[in-house]
Amino acid sequence: MALSIEENTGVIEQVRAAIAASLPQGNPAIHRVARSVGVNARTLQRRLAHHHLTYRSLVDDVRLEKACGLLEANGRILMAEVAKAVGYSDPAHFTRAFVRWTGMTPREYLRRARERTHH
Repeated sequence: MALSIEENTGVIEQVRAAIAASLPQGNPAIHRVARSVGVNARTLQRRLAHHHLTYRSLVDDVRLEKACGLLEANGRILMAEVAKAVGYSDPAHFTRAFVRWTGMTPREYLRRARERTHH
């Protein structure tokens, strides 16, 4: 069932949910995500711009949130599994993106997260 972009939940939350649902299949194409929330790609871009967002920034944010959640929930998870779960077929590409988003590697992030929980 397609989400209606006009329902009470916010536009951003609906788009984030659609992006998250499509990540395991790879890079979430804007036209597919837009269709799943009941609009065309250009309308989605305009609505995101109204909130001072771009589609790419929203995809990156959803990927980062999901990756951090997976890393924190299971410290023994393989980077290849995290990469695939957030839409990357190559773990090296995921690691580069994670460094761009956070300034640290996924392993460094995990080490710091463990230190926070043990103090």
